Amino acid sequence: MRFRLFLCFIFAFSLSILAENKTVTVSGFVTDKEFRLGDATVCFFNSSNNVKCIKSDINGEFSVELPKNKYRVTVKKDGYSSLVGKNFFVDYIFNPPENLILNMTDNKITIYGKVINNFGEPMKDTQVKVKIGEDLLDITTNSNGIFSFKGHVGLISIFAQKSGFYGNGISLLIQNEKFINDISIVLEAKTFYISGALVKGNNYLKEVELELINGNNNKIIASLKTSKDGLFEFRDILNYEKAYFRVPSLGFKSNIFTINKDLRQFNIFTE
Repeated sequence: MRFRLFLCFIFAFSLSILAENKTVTVSGFVTDKEFRLGDATVCFFNSSNNVKCIKSDINGEFSVELPKNKYRVTVKKDGYSSLVGKNFFVDYIFNPPENLILNMTDNKITIYGKVINNFGEPMKDTQVKVKIGEDLLDITTNSNGIFSFKGHVGLISIFAQKSGFYGNGISLLIQNEKFINDISIVLEAKTFYISGALVKGNNYLKEVELELINGNNNKIIASLKTSKDGLFEFRDILNYEKAYFRVPSLGFKSNIFTINKDLRQFNIFTE
């Protein structure tokens, strides 16, 4: 009888020892390398993908009791990105737990960019639309073609547009950068085609100098001589809100018109 009681005692004691060894206490802290981060969510995923999550305290510290197993560890906090990656594992089946240090980084970033035309010139007053996650920003370039904004890591799309130019943009997947200042967006100028005949009365004016003038500043956009048939053809003309023709030898000036599309058979009557 005494021997049986002894065996029962040994068996119960062994079970208690085994029960005690089935779990481990895991402790650590969350940090951005400068400060401890409170209210961060630390999750442990086991091999069956079951999860246990806890929050770090005001000092960034956490402690949790877990069954012995292999775990994938994640950490999340609003405004921060985890630096431990998606494949950070700890194995407590045979190994005792070590203090976990979970590093994060502040999501906030500052971005500077520049919009230039296809001649390399800065483009002021260009409209720039920025999409950061679900947020939309509308900003304008300064006199040097520069734009800037603050955002957070993730996918950022930037699109620039200006009258007289084809729109262009760029998408960036930003992960750990804090400051970006090497973005350049090039806008290609729209060009147009103007052709027709220079006519006086019933005659075509042949080999006569014809000037295309910017109606905003009265500067010459382009000039040529009409052909032997009195025809003219201006190519690769940039978009101008207003323009007019001038024939210096006749002292003639046409009505003002808008250059925003190809103009064919645009005949000029000097009378």
